[in-house]
Amino acid sequence: MDQEERHERTQEPGPNDVSIVMAVKDNLEWTRKGIESIRANTDHRFELITVDNGSQPEMTEYLAEASDVFIRNDENLGCSAAWNQGIRASSMPLVCIVNNDIEVPSGWLGRLVDFLRDNDFLMVSPSIREGPFDYDLDAYNAEFSERLGHRMFPSEMRGIAMLSRRDLFDEIGLYDESYKVGGYEDEDMFMTIRSVGGDVATTSSVLLHHYGSKTLNAEKQSNAFDFSAANRAHFMQKWRRRYFWRKFHRTRIKWRRASIRRRFDATY
Repeated sequence: MDQEERHERTQEPGPNDVSIVMAVKDNLEWTRKGIESIRANTDHRFELITVDNGSQPEMTEYLAEASDVFIRNDENLGCSAAWNQGIRASSMPLVCIVNNDIEVPSGWLGRLVDFLRDNDFLMVSPSIREGPFDYDLDAYNAEFSERLGHRMFPSEMRGIAMLSRRDLFDEIGLYDESYKVGGYEDEDMFMTIRSVGGDVATTSSVLLHHYGSKTLNAEKQSNAFDFSAANRAHFMQKWRRRYFWRKFHRTRIKWRRASIRRRFDATY
């Protein structure tokens, strides 16, 4: 980041400025792609906060240089703890949690902020496309949003990117750090939001490319502890009174996605 950009970050934040929070554990190739894409395609004012969960020195050095705010952990504290560190360190009125293995289109953050501000949802997310990144993301965004008529999908959230007001976490609490490494922390936040009478939504007006859980897959291969099973057990115990509602909700979302595929030949 050059000196002019650092000077801009010291200005008083406006009401729509965003702290982008990214938790990272190694995978330098994918993280570099994600950060470079954010830097190149974001004209909305933001600060980039990265939280290094015990990465190798090469990654640590890169993040320290590429970030506006850099937080280093000596060990992997998990996504929830890292996201919470980033939220606490944020200085902007809005916070956007993002994965590191993403590509973003031009103007993505401004459109996502507009969607949050123009609706009553407490947290919003973009649509996601996964698989090979062999297409023009800007062109596909324009075509995709027009094909779907700029639809919104209430009560659906993509954990790849989640935007909310910073003070939401003062009101309902931060991410549950009982979840280890990664998994279920985003759905847990959705359940928390629902429990206080709020809702979330995904918009088709913004679509990100996701390379596909690169860090989490690597952790599953190298970690002897079955954190996926432990996280699921914690989630099911915590929200056991909402079990049947969640089961019905997941079925309803499955039907909705199938309908979108049939009508528009698209996934979101």
